[in-house]
Amino acid sequence: MGKILIVGANGAVGQSCISKLANKDLVLISRSGFDDNSDKGSQITKHVLDINDYAKTSEFINNIDYEISGIIFAIGSITLKPFSSTSIDDFKKLMDDNFYNIVNFLNLSINKFEEGSSVVFFSTIASIRGFKNHAGIASAKSAIIGLSNSLAADYSPKIRFNTISPSLSYSKMSEFITSNDKVAEGLGKLHPMSRLGKGDDIASLASLLISPESSWITGQNFSVDGGRSTLITK
Repeated sequence: MGKILIVGANGAVGQSCISKLANKDLVLISRSGFDDNSDKGSQITKHVLDINDYAKTSEFINNIDYEISGIIFAIGSITLKPFSSTSIDDFKKLMDDNFYNIVNFLNLSINKFEEGSSVVFFSTIASIRGFKNHAGIASAKSAIIGLSNSLAADYSPKIRFNTISPSLSYSKMSEFITSNDKVAEGLGKLHPMSRLGKGDDIASLASLLISPESSWITGQNFSVDGGRSTLITK
Protein backbone atom coordinates (compact mmCIF):
# COMPACT_ATOMS: atom_id res chain seq x y z
CA MET A 1 0.00 0.00 0.00
CA GLY A 2 1.40 3.37 -0.99
CA LYS A 3 1.43 6.63 0.91
CA ILE A 4 -0.98 9.56 0.76
CA LEU A 5 0.57 13.01 0.37
CA ILE A 6 -1.26 16.01 1.80
CA VAL A 7 0.12 19.20 0.28
CA GLY A 8 -0.89 22.18 2.39
CA ALA A 9 -1.15 20.00 5.47
CA ASN A 10 -1.04 22.86 7.97
CA GLY A 11 -4.16 24.62 6.66
CA ALA A 12 -7.70 24.11 7.93
CA VAL A 13 -8.63 21.53 5.30
CA GLY A 14 -5.24 19.82 5.49
CA GLN A 15 -5.50 19.50 9.28
CA SER A 16 -8.99 18.03 8.99
CA CYS A 17 -7.79 15.58 6.34
CA ILE A 18 -5.05 14.41 8.71
CA SER A 19 -7.66 13.65 11.38
CA LYS A 20 -9.92 11.78 8.99
CA LEU A 21 -7.05 9.76 7.49
CA ALA A 22 -5.21 9.12 10.76
CA ASN A 23 -5.08 5.36 10.13
CA LYS A 24 -3.30 5.85 6.78
CA ASP A 25 0.38 6.22 5.95
CA LEU A 26 0.62 9.99 5.44
CA VAL A 27 3.28 12.32 4.08
CA LEU A 28 2.56 15.89 5.17
CA ILE A 29 3.89 18.82 3.15
CA SER A 30 3.66 22.43 4.29
CA ARG A 31 5.62 25.53 3.35
CA SER A 32 4.94 27.16 6.74
CA GLY A 33 5.92 24.34 9.09
CA PHE A 34 3.53 22.42 11.30
CA ASP A 35 1.34 23.08 14.32
CA ASP A 36 1.52 20.65 17.23
CA ASN A 37 -1.88 19.21 16.35
CA SER A 38 -0.56 17.75 13.09
CA ASP A 39 0.56 14.66 15.07
CA LYS A 40 -2.77 12.88 14.75
CA GLY A 41 -1.72 9.63 13.17
CA SER A 42 0.71 6.82 13.82
CA GLN A 43 2.29 6.80 10.36
CA ILE A 44 3.19 10.39 9.59
CA THR A 45 6.20 11.89 7.85
CA LYS A 46 6.55 15.68 7.70
CA HIS A 47 8.34 17.83 5.14
CA VAL A 48 8.65 21.62 5.08
CA LEU A 49 8.48 22.39 1.37
CA ASP A 50 7.18 25.26 -0.74
CA ILE A 51 6.11 23.62 -4.00
CA ASN A 52 6.54 26.99 -5.72
CA ASP A 53 10.26 26.28 -5.36
CA TYR A 54 10.69 23.99 -8.34
CA ALA A 55 14.29 23.00 -7.58
CA LYS A 56 13.49 21.86 -4.03
CA THR A 57 10.31 20.17 -5.24
CA SER A 58 12.29 18.22 -7.81
CA GLU A 59 14.79 17.16 -5.14
CA PHE A 60 11.98 16.05 -2.83
CA ILE A 61 10.24 13.97 -5.49
CA ASN A 62 13.48 12.44 -6.75
CA ASN A 63 14.05 11.14 -3.21
CA ILE A 64 10.64 9.44 -2.98
CA ASP A 65 11.33 5.71 -2.56
CA TYR A 66 7.73 4.57 -2.16
CA GLU A 67 4.61 4.36 -4.29
CA ILE A 68 2.05 7.14 -4.04
CA SER A 69 -1.53 6.04 -3.42
CA GLY A 70 -2.95 9.56 -3.36
CA ILE A 71 -2.30 13.28 -3.24
CA ILE A 72 -4.58 15.93 -1.73
CA PHE A 73 -3.59 19.39 -2.97
CA ALA A 74 -5.08 21.53 -0.17
CA ILE A 75 -3.31 24.70 -1.27
CA GLY A 76 -4.10 28.00 -2.91
CA SER A 77 -4.50 31.70 -2.36
CA ILE A 78 -7.23 34.33 -2.27
CA THR A 79 -6.84 37.65 -4.04
CA LEU A 80 -10.02 39.65 -4.56
CA LYS A 81 -9.77 42.69 -6.81
CA PRO A 82 -11.85 44.40 -9.48
CA PHE A 83 -10.77 43.27 -12.93
CA SER A 84 -9.67 46.83 -13.75
CA SER A 85 -7.22 46.70 -10.83
CA THR A 86 -5.91 43.19 -11.52
CA SER A 87 -2.63 43.38 -13.40
CA ILE A 88 -1.10 40.73 -15.64
CA ASP A 89 1.42 40.13 -12.85
CA ASP A 90 -1.49 39.50 -10.46
CA PHE A 91 -2.91 36.90 -12.86
CA LYS A 92 0.52 35.28 -13.24
CA LYS A 93 1.01 35.13 -9.46
CA LEU A 94 -2.39 33.50 -8.99
CA MET A 95 -1.54 30.93 -11.65
CA ASP A 96 1.82 30.29 -9.99
CA ASP A 97 0.21 29.77 -6.56
CA ASN A 98 -2.84 27.78 -7.66
CA PHE A 99 -2.00 25.98 -10.89
CA TYR A 100 1.55 25.86 -12.24
CA ASN A 101 3.00 24.60 -8.95
CA ILE A 102 0.56 21.69 -8.99
CA VAL A 103 1.25 20.93 -12.66
CA ASN A 104 4.98 20.84 -11.92
CA PHE A 105 4.53 18.57 -8.87
CA LEU A 106 2.40 16.10 -10.81
CA ASN A 107 4.63 16.18 -13.87
CA LEU A 108 7.56 15.12 -11.69
CA SER A 109 5.70 12.53 -9.61
CA ILE A 110 3.17 10.95 -11.98
CA ASN A 111 5.31 7.86 -12.60
CA LYS A 112 5.44 7.11 -8.86
CA PHE A 113 1.68 6.49 -8.51
CA GLU A 114 0.46 3.00 -7.81
CA GLU A 115 -2.46 1.31 -9.56
CA GLY A 116 -5.82 2.54 -8.24
CA SER A 117 -4.48 5.79 -6.81
CA SER A 118 -6.31 9.10 -6.50
CA VAL A 119 -5.68 12.85 -6.69
CA VAL A 120 -7.93 15.50 -5.14
CA PHE A 121 -7.72 19.13 -6.26
CA PHE A 122 -9.42 22.23 -4.88
CA SER A 123 -11.10 24.89 -6.99
CA THR A 124 -13.84 27.35 -5.93
CA ILE A 125 -17.52 27.89 -6.60
CA ALA A 126 -16.41 31.18 -8.19
CA SER A 127 -15.31 29.01 -11.12
CA ILE A 128 -18.92 27.93 -11.58
CA ARG A 129 -20.91 30.95 -10.48
CA GLY A 130 -19.80 34.52 -11.17
CA PHE A 131 -18.85 36.74 -8.23
CA LYS A 132 -17.63 40.31 -8.28
CA ASN A 133 -13.88 40.86 -7.82
CA HIS A 134 -13.06 37.20 -8.48
CA ALA A 135 -11.73 37.38 -12.06
CA GLY A 136 -8.17 36.49 -11.09
CA ILE A 137 -8.75 33.66 -8.64
CA ALA A 138 -11.71 32.23 -10.59
CA SER A 139 -9.54 32.03 -13.72
CA ALA A 140 -6.72 30.22 -11.92
CA LYS A 141 -9.07 27.82 -10.15
CA SER A 142 -11.02 27.14 -13.35
CA ALA A 143 -7.76 25.90 -14.84
CA ILE A 144 -7.62 23.30 -12.07
CA ILE A 145 -10.99 21.88 -13.12
CA GLY A 146 -9.82 21.59 -16.72
CA LEU A 147 -6.58 19.95 -15.63
CA SER A 148 -8.42 17.46 -13.41
CA ASN A 149 -10.83 16.42 -16.15
CA SER A 150 -8.07 16.03 -18.73
CA LEU A 151 -5.82 14.00 -16.44
CA ALA A 152 -8.78 11.81 -15.48
CA ALA A 153 -9.16 10.93 -19.16
CA ASP A 154 -5.41 10.47 -19.67
CA TYR A 155 -4.76 8.20 -16.70
CA SER A 156 -7.94 6.13 -16.28
CA PRO A 157 -8.19 3.52 -14.90
CA LYS A 158 -4.83 3.71 -13.09
CA ILE A 159 -5.28 7.12 -11.39
CA ARG A 160 -8.48 8.95 -10.52
CA PHE A 161 -8.66 12.75 -10.51
CA ASN A 162 -11.44 14.79 -8.90
CA THR A 163 -11.96 18.39 -7.80
CA ILE A 164 -13.74 19.94 -4.83
CA SER A 165 -15.08 23.48 -5.26
CA PRO A 166 -15.86 24.98 -1.86
CA SER A 167 -17.54 28.23 -0.97
CA LEU A 168 -15.98 30.51 1.62
CA SER A 169 -14.90 28.60 4.71
CA TYR A 170 -13.02 29.37 7.90
CA SER A 171 -9.27 29.04 7.38
CA LYS A 172 -5.99 30.87 7.88
CA MET A 173 -6.19 31.93 4.25
CA SER A 174 -9.64 33.53 4.67
CA GLU A 175 -8.99 35.21 8.03
CA PHE A 176 -8.82 38.63 6.39
CA ILE A 177 -12.53 38.15 5.63
CA THR A 178 -13.84 35.85 8.37
CA SER A 179 -12.06 37.38 11.40
CA ASN A 180 -14.84 39.99 11.59
CA ASP A 181 -17.72 38.12 13.24
CA LYS A 182 -20.44 40.34 11.79
CA VAL A 183 -19.02 40.05 8.29
CA ALA A 184 -18.68 36.27 8.64
CA GLU A 185 -22.24 35.99 9.92
CA GLY A 186 -23.58 38.05 7.04
CA LEU A 187 -21.67 36.01 4.46
CA GLY A 188 -22.87 32.82 6.10
CA LYS A 189 -26.48 33.90 5.66
CA LEU A 190 -25.93 34.09 1.88
CA HIS A 191 -25.74 30.30 1.94
CA PRO A 192 -28.91 28.18 2.18
CA MET A 193 -27.28 26.34 5.10
CA SER A 194 -26.92 29.74 6.85
CA ARG A 195 -23.26 29.42 7.76
CA LEU A 196 -19.76 29.42 6.33
CA GLY A 197 -17.92 26.18 5.82
CA LYS A 198 -15.39 24.54 8.11
CA GLY A 199 -12.36 22.41 7.35
CA ASP A 200 -14.22 19.25 8.33
CA ASP A 201 -17.03 19.97 5.86
CA ILE A 202 -14.57 19.87 2.98
CA ALA A 203 -12.19 17.22 4.31
CA SER A 204 -15.04 14.71 4.68
CA LEU A 205 -15.42 14.60 0.91
CA ALA A 206 -11.68 14.75 0.26
CA SER A 207 -11.08 11.74 2.51
CA LEU A 208 -13.75 9.80 0.60
CA LEU A 209 -12.38 10.73 -2.83
CA ILE A 210 -8.83 9.76 -1.88
CA SER A 211 -9.97 6.33 -0.67
CA PRO A 212 -10.79 3.14 -2.61
CA GLU A 213 -14.42 3.59 -1.53
CA SER A 214 -14.76 6.09 -4.39
CA SER A 215 -13.12 3.81 -6.95
CA TRP A 216 -15.80 4.48 -9.59
CA ILE A 217 -15.61 8.28 -9.31
CA THR A 218 -13.25 10.22 -11.56
CA GLY A 219 -13.26 13.41 -13.62
CA GLN A 220 -15.83 15.09 -11.36
CA ASN A 221 -16.12 18.52 -9.77
CA PHE A 222 -18.04 18.61 -6.48
CA SER A 223 -19.45 21.80 -4.98
CA VAL A 224 -19.19 21.83 -1.19
CA ASP A 225 -20.78 25.18 -0.57
CA GLY A 226 -23.82 25.01 1.72
CA GLY A 227 -26.00 25.05 -1.40
CA ARG A 228 -24.87 28.48 -2.58
CA SER A 229 -23.97 27.56 -6.16
CA THR A 230 -27.32 25.95 -7.00
CA LEU A 231 -30.05 26.98 -4.54
CA ILE A 232 -32.01 30.21 -4.20
CA THR A 233 -33.85 30.28 -0.89
CA LYS A 234 -34.30 34.01 -0.28
